[in-house]
Amino acid sequence: MNLPLPKSHSLVRPFAPTPAEFQTMAKEANNPLISKWMRNAFPSPYNPENAESWIEFANSQSPLRDFAICAADTNTLIGAIGLKTRDDIQYRTMEIGYWLGQEHWGKGVATEAVVVFSGWVFETFAHVVRLEAEVFEGNEGSKRVLEKAGFVCEGRRRWGVEKGGVLLDTFVYCLFREGA
Repeated sequence: MNLPLPKSHSLVRPFAPTPAEFQTMAKEANNPLISKWMRNAFPSPYNPENAESWIEFANSQSPLRDFAICAADTNTLIGAIGLKTRDDIQYRTMEIGYWLGQEHWGKGVATEAVVVFSGWVFETFAHVVRLEAEVFEGNEGSKRVLEKAGFVCEGRRRWGVEKGGVLLDTFVYCLFREGA
């Protein structure tokens, strides 16, 4: 899957299991301003070995659910986007997550990636009627990305997570399949 993003000249593609991709991913992801908004499973500091492990895992999934966000002109990784599946009674919902290297913030890249990726999810996974995203209190940039991509804030979970020893509220954003 290569999904071109119309305005930013970026694309979403599978991760390349190469030393260059591991180095680039580590360079972009090794930033406390990114890891502060991610779950604790996201390493901080982030090194090439972390990138290699993640890419190996992501590429082993069938079907693929995690992808690189890349600059279209160089095909160089600048972030990542992916899905977590749900099961049992929540199987028709998937959770979307993403991050983008700081140098690329404020350029519309994340919003475009979320829009295009969300469309791909609904086309590829016919059973999915709902995409969710969880945003930590204080992450105004991610809230704006989701809102610009058509997601609606459904609610606030008071003290929903503990990050760095601090209890934070989380905001649940949702996008529904058209016609659902």
